[in-house]
Amino acid sequence: MTVLEIMVVLAVMAGAFFVVRSAFRQVTKADLVDNSIELTAIFKRASQLAVEHGELHRVLLDLDTGTYTVEQCEGATAVQRNEALQVKEEDVKDKLARGKQRLDTLSTQGISTADSTDPLDSVHRAAAIAGHHVADRVCKPATDSVTGDSVGKTWVRKLKKDKGIKFKQVFVAHRDDPVTKGQVAIYFFPVGTSEKSVIELTDGSEVFSVLIYGLTGRVELHDGALKDVNDHMLKNVMGDKDAKREDAK
Repeated sequence: MTVLEIMVVLAVMAGAFFVVRSAFRQVTKADLVDNSIELTAIFKRASQLAVEHGELHRVLLDLDTGTYTVEQCEGATAVQRNEALQVKEEDVKDKLARGKQRLDTLSTQGISTADSTDPLDSVHRAAAIAGHHVADRVCKPATDSVTGDSVGKTWVRKLKKDKGIKFKQVFVAHRDDPVTKGQVAIYFFPVGTSEKSVIELTDGSEVFSVLIYGLTGRVELHDGALKDVNDHMLKNVMGDKDAKREDAK
């Protein structure tokens, strides 16, 4: 055999290997499995971070872009039902500045604002003027450098959308309805508890479900969709159902 013939044979073998490998990954749901395992690991790490740092943490899922981010939240640890997630640190600072400016204006007009030399007290009064709870909680990407990933991935991750992997729907305790688009956050608390949640990932045909338990913060990965999501979401600590939710159509 000539060198050219050998090169042709090697090229054909390489092409055949690529085709077989792609077909094998498609048949065995390998890409969906990879993303599901990674998402499960991120949820577990977020729960650990909340306990380690003593701060509320959350995983912010963007169903439109297929991205998810581990964030650390400063301020109040309460989670509001159907809350708005678009709270930016810059907006909070701007509102506080306007609140302080209004306090200064009232003071120059001879109106008492119960001034204090305590800087913290001044911030609280400015926040009260700016709007109720404006400075309660600001969430931003986690600062902990240990992500638990061996290849150095950051706290911002992305599903393999080019492989057809996407979030199908997300059930979470503080939302009345399943989420199928936009953003939704899942919270992890410093005492080791978390929001009871179900996150479904799909490649268009198969589904994997990530289950998060509220009382223990345990995270489980299941092959397939749950037969009845209420079996997980609506059972209280005694194992009894409280109410019924409707699946997304």
